[in-house]
Amino acid sequence: MKKIALLLILSAFGLLVNSHQGQSAELTRIRIGYPSPSASFSPLFVAKEAGLFEKYGLSAELLYLQGVQITQVHVAKQIDFTVTGSPLPLQASVEGADLVLIASSIDKFIYKLIVVPSIMAPADLKGKTIGITRFGSLPDVAIRMLFHKWGYNADKDAKLIQVGRMSDMVVALSGKKIDAGVISDPTSFVAEKLGMKRLLDMADTEFEFANVAVVVSRAYGKAQRDITLRFLKAYVDGTRRFLTDKATGMKALRKYAGSDDPEILTKTYDLFAGKYIKKNPTLALKGVETALAMIAERNPKAKSRKAEEFVDLTLMDELEKSGFMR
Repeated sequence: MKKIALLLILSAFGLLVNSHQGQSAELTRIRIGYPSPSASFSPLFVAKEAGLFEKYGLSAELLYLQGVQITQVHVAKQIDFTVTGSPLPLQASVEGADLVLIASSIDKFIYKLIVVPSIMAPADLKGKTIGITRFGSLPDVAIRMLFHKWGYNADKDAKLIQVGRMSDMVVALSGKKIDAGVISDPTSFVAEKLGMKRLLDMADTEFEFANVAVVVSRAYGKAQRDITLRFLKAYVDGTRRFLTDKATGMKALRKYAGSDDPEILTKTYDLFAGKYIKKNPTLALKGVETALAMIAERNPKAKSRKAEEFVDLTLMDELEKSGFMR
């Protein structure tokens, strides 16, 4: 009897295992690229950590891809979606890539211009060395727009150098290798703790800009529309969860943003949940137009192009009409 009971238990366990394996096999695998450990990408991080992709039948792998690499990998069809600044995919699309923007979480610049203590005003930046992550990246675009606003030319009136990761920017500032850096949160708070100074929060400028865009290839969005809609549902849920669940939001920030400092994590969460991240990540054409105009200053091919050519608004519209966005 004991042997029969044991066999029944093992049999039931085997059925349970097979059942779970079957459920796992039903999940559709997707790969998502992101370019920085910035809190800007919190909706994506929360969607991953809270199991929201699985809620919609997806198994998501997040890949950290810096600079133009993220767009190159996407164009090569090695990833399905990217959540990144709009300039890189827009530049690629101007050159003929099949990428379109379908949503946006942040419609303003949110970088901080962190400087050494001796710099007191924008005029003090003339002739100075300014660190960015990579040429063509969002920090690069941001500082060029800012210099233009001030009546300067970033290429002639300052020296822009590629530093790499945000954490490397802090090291470069501390070591006096650069005089200023375009830095995202929470890394900017780390720099301030080390004695650096915040000259400007770019979110307080008048620029409307598609800062954090969700990108897909037009071909994938058409062939895999259902998967794309499920991805967007998970992303929207990740946004809602981040904005309303501080504990989960801070847990995701701790893992992806690389900080264990409770004070920095709290300041970062409060800033992004209260000021930066939109409740509804619907794409605003004005922000795309601004990005496209900036690209046109350096690439003549972009001058006659319209923002509508590089977006697909039908996906978020479908979610809106279905009642999902309420």
